[in-house]
Amino acid sequence: MKLFNIGLTLMVVAVIALPVVAVINPANRDFVLYSFYFCGLLELIGLVFVLLHIIKLKRKTL
Repeated sequence: MKLFNIGLTLMVVAVIALPVVAVINPANRDFVLYSFYFCGLLELIGLVFVLLHIIKLKRKTL
């Protein structure tokens, strides 16, 4: 369950962080663009953690 919680937390942080970053400094387009990349990376890492948790559960039940 720990992997699932970490993955879900990373995904929620990414969804919350992107609008915050876009509002803080909208004039600097590079900053906003890199924040999109960073939040996308957080989403992918979170998804990997959730998928690892699902695979771990499947192996445990078999």
